[in-house]
Amino acid sequence: MEAVVTAYGADAYRLLTDLGDLLEASIAYVDRPTVEAHLERSLSDDEWSAVAAEFTAMAFDEHVGDAGTVRTDWIEDRVHRAGVLGRHLRATGRSEPSRQPRQL
Repeated sequence: MEAVVTAYGADAYRLLTDLGDLLEASIAYVDRPTVEAHLERSLSDDEWSAVAAEFTAMAFDEHVGDAGTVRTDWIEDRVHRAGVLGRHLRATGRSEPSRQPRQL
């Protein structure tokens, strides 16, 4: 793995996009600039080391899976954008009709 990272010049974005394309998978990753942008401040090297130690290979996936519908909503959106029938579509390919309010 170290040789692969070295071959990519430590360019995580390019390495992960090439890997995702090869595996036909979507990959999410969080790096130091992402965390610093979220915090709206720079991290010291010690702070970054502490945060980075929490980023295991599947930590984000585990979080999304535990967060309820985040993963399934995203998958459903991708399926819909691809024009593929999803969980909320009938076999006809049409969405369920929305209920119209009744006038009293």
